[in-house]
Amino acid sequence: MPKLIALISKKPEISEEEFQLYYEEKHVPLIRSLFPMLGDYKRTYLSSDRLLYGEFSLDPNNAASSCDVITELFFENDEELKLFMELAERDDMVEVVRNDESNFLDSNKTIMYRVE
Repeated sequence: MPKLIALISKKPEISEEEFQLYYEEKHVPLIRSLFPMLGDYKRTYLSSDRLLYGEFSLDPNNAASSCDVITELFFENDEELKLFMELAERDDMVEVVRNDESNFLDSNKTIMYRVE
């Protein structure tokens, strides 16, 4: 089952609560309506007071340590993922998604990976 994982950062001027509320109540319904082939769509929010254990530490310049949510987009098969990518690259879709993202996240910091 193909999956995309995105590391996403909120806009610095909004709180964690505002970020999560907007994401869940506005952005998720928009994305689901634009991309009906999307299967599961999970978000794991990272707390600003992240704990460090033992020898592990977070590099503040590392993209993973500066993200506020890890988003997972699941697809039933490669064809569904391909259709998603084709739609996501259309200029009209890019405009709609970017306009919405500008309300709560920093699109320039988003990093996306394809995983299995």
